[in-house]
Amino acid sequence: MRGADVHFSRDNLIVMGILAVITVTYFAVVYRAQSAQIEDVGARTAEIKRRIEDDAVNASRVPPMLRKIEGMKRRYNKEWDQRLPRQQELAGFLREISSGLSQAKLTNQFIQPGDPFRRPLYNCLPIILKFEGNFLAMAGFIKRVDEIIRLTRIEHLKIESNEETGNLSIELGLNIYFTEK
Repeated sequence: MRGADVHFSRDNLIVMGILAVITVTYFAVVYRAQSAQIEDVGARTAEIKRRIEDDAVNASRVPPMLRKIEGMKRRYNKEWDQRLPRQQELAGFLREISSGLSQAKLTNQFIQPGDPFRRPLYNCLPIILKFEGNFLAMAGFIKRVDEIIRLTRIEHLKIESNEETGNLSIELGLNIYFTEK
């Protein structure tokens, strides 16, 4: 019986050795590879969750921004139609300019509208004004041009002194804008 016990022990040891080799091989090859994959998936999942949280924070800013835009549209659209009209409306503007020149007591008035030209989002109409007067009258007129509701930009200003009259000869180039296509 003793021989059978030794033989049985030896078989047990061989089987246990094979099982140990299989177990070590499993942990060395399969388990470690799967663990690395699980860690990689976990890292990618964490990164995606962080991106989702960042996107949620950015998206939370949109509704208040949309409300602000709507408020601005309501507030500015009424005035903006006067500042940048859809049509050229030159006659009304020229009446306003002529009235300003007369009120400032500026003489030798000459108003010459140029040819309108197109920009990507608007049209521009240049106007040349020539007149004479003293410095305070000219400054008052330019201030009045600045206060006009319609979008107006002074492009150039040329001032010369007239020795004979003691007045200034002024040439003023300005642009008005409209959106008509």
